[in-house]
Amino acid sequence: MVTKKILIIISSTVVIGLLASCGIETKSNGGVEGIKTETTEGNEIAANFLPTIDISAEKNETLVHYKVKNISGQTKKLTFPTGLEADYIVYDQAGKKVKQFSDEVASTQAIREITLENNQEMTNDFAITDLPNGQYKIEVFLTAKEEEAKSVTNLIIKNSFAKGSGTYVGQMDPHTIEIDMEGKKVAYQLSDEARNQLSSLQEGGTVSFHYIENEAGQKVIQMFVEE
Repeated sequence: MVTKKILIIISSTVVIGLLASCGIETKSNGGVEGIKTETTEGNEIAANFLPTIDISAEKNETLVHYKVKNISGQTKKLTFPTGLEADYIVYDQAGKKVKQFSDEVASTQAIREITLENNQEMTNDFAITDLPNGQYKIEVFLTAKEEEAKSVTNLIIKNSFAKGSGTYVGQMDPHTIEIDMEGKKVAYQLSDEARNQLSSLQEGGTVSFHYIENEAGQKVIQMFVEE
């Protein structure tokens, strides 16, 4: 009888221990789930700097306003190896890089340092004029050694130009040419730049160009390009 009582006491202790253990585990998991976050490089950067991008259209320009705010709670120093504080890369829908700001501009090699107090902001503005209409993704970031403060957003170009190509049929008048677009002959007006390029075109040859539609609905070739 004594042995049985001991066994019962031991068994009860084990059951209570298991229940207690389960209770603790459940509470622990609940606490972890409540504060669970995915730690990424972007989130780590955002802990010190908050980057934002605002995009607007003005006539034939797409304006990109990039702002970085120090939210670290303390003063931060940023070191720039060149005169370029920020850069951007534009990708098409297939993920291919189609444009990078630093590839097209010259910058000084002088090292500069900027100190941002807590809640202080720095801004950089870009104007994009040479992308055809379409949907893209733009990635903007600081060139500082300490932080990138990278931000990515969709970029929709509407008020720019479209790309075209076809067979050059011939000149209709000093301001108009005809191009065969997959069996359909289309008349295009010419800008001053396109008219200056006209002498280099050959009838029956393939041409590629950038064009817009003016307020009258006429297609106007801005320039001929090499593909």
